[in-house]
Amino acid sequence: MSAVSLDITYTTPRNRLTNAFRVIWAIPHLIIVNAISRLAQVLSVVQWFIVVFTGKRHRGLWDLTRGCLDWEVRAYAYATMMYDTYPNFGFEKKDEPVEFVLDWDEAPANRLSVALRIIYAIPALLLTIVVYIGALFVIIATWFAILFTGSQPRGMFDFLLKAERLGARLSAYLYLLTDTYPKYA
Repeated sequence: MSAVSLDITYTTPRNRLTNAFRVIWAIPHLIIVNAISRLAQVLSVVQWFIVVFTGKRHRGLWDLTRGCLDWEVRAYAYATMMYDTYPNFGFEKKDEPVEFVLDWDEAPANRLSVALRIIYAIPALLLTIVVYIGALFVIIATWFAILFTGSQPRGMFDFLLKAERLGARLSAYLYLLTDTYPKYA
């Protein structure tokens, strides 16, 4: 099964005005993404039963869940000040500098891995929580840096990109889109 690939183009200078009000402008996306992530969770439960009993993923459910995750990744990357272009409302990206890749694989799913997925994911979930706590402080520092200097320090961007990748990989793993275990890289 293919692994998740996520890349966001680093840009400088950054727009101070859009970053100053980023939290407010991201609210519509965050509300919708919250709803579609619930949809993806329900689809994952259905997909879990399909995989455990048949050994194969349902392509339609997989495509819809992947679309939900793609939108989720773009919205969270925008909300965490990774880029300035306002994201598209929908499953397709327009001008966002986000490259999210997760390809369908015809190979049969690992039934045991899927059956015990929630247990297997606990270490990655704990790591993600720790990384996200650190990312929260970096997001706040990034907001101030962009507001006062007009640019985001490259080290902060790289850390936030790695945190976004970890979150996307964990979500793809928990949504049963891939059998590849999430890693921080």
